[in-house]
Amino acid sequence: MAQMRKYYWSLWVGLACYMVANTAYAMTAPEVDKVIQRGLPEQSDALAKTTQALFQEFEKTKNVTSLIFYSYGMLRQANHFSAVNDFIHASEYAKTGFFYLDETVDSHEENPRIRYLRVRIDAYLPAVIGRCVVTLDDTNRLLKEKNVFNNDIVKHIEYMRYRALVNCNQPQQAELLMEKIKAQTSMGAKYQNTDFHAEPEWDMNEVTQVVIPLLKGE
Repeated sequence: MAQMRKYYWSLWVGLACYMVANTAYAMTAPEVDKVIQRGLPEQSDALAKTTQALFQEFEKTKNVTSLIFYSYGMLRQANHFSAVNDFIHASEYAKTGFFYLDETVDSHEENPRIRYLRVRIDAYLPAVIGRCVVTLDDTNRLLKEKNVFNNDIVKHIEYMRYRALVNCNQPQQAELLMEKIKAQTSMGAKYQNTDFHAEPEWDMNEVTQVVIPLLKGE
């Protein structure tokens, strides 16, 4: 049964990615489309190449989605450098990644989709990086938004807020929020069984409600 659920979930995500790949909007940001469908490369040279391609795509199209995913790539490269104890490069890449990520949000203060992408990146970074305070502020703002995201996206925002509370050493508030999440039937089960240290794949709701509208310039 679990394998069947996994199959159908993969099918739904595949269909959503197919929607992105076959719209005119994806043609303006093919590098973003690749990351959504395949994820960022694990191999360091391929990751560097993809990250550079994302920045070149932003320079060409001026679509902020490409810049955000460039920031994501820089932060992933920072993790690679940190893992091999190259802390100078790790610091430089992290600084660049956060600069462009924060600059993009600050320049589009009223756009909840751009803010969501920052949360999506920050919430799954290691706690030692110290971005939980930013995530708490962002999730607080996003949860006040009306008629932007469907219920599944809202529940993911709540789970990312839970992660930030844990990382910011606020266990009581984190426990209360997790109890609320657990009470929400199937959505509670989904996040209750999630590996805290794992970063989830992009799902259909994120593609259709966040990525596609941003590629359209919304």
